[in-house]
Amino acid sequence: MTMTDGTSSYPEEPLAKTSALVRYFFDRSFFHYLWTGGTLMVAQVFFLWVFIDVLRIPTVISSVVVVGGLLIVRYTLLRLLKVIA
Repeated sequence: MTMTDGTSSYPEEPLAKTSALVRYFFDRSFFHYLWTGGTLMVAQVFFLWVFIDVLRIPTVISSVVVVGGLLIVRYTLLRLLKVIA
């Protein structure tokens, strides 16, 4: 409820609390973590399928190569985007 002088009778507007929460999740670094994580997760599943099922490389070797390689790619990508220092 808004008073005649423009102030609110509520101690805190629910919209203000929501917008602070929305601003937190719309932070630039959150979106970089989100899209890089999602993209690399799909790439990891795809590459593991290719290495294990198509190329018939043993599971342990495939996992070490794919997971280790994509970990380095993720670190490099986040450094290039200046999300991590």
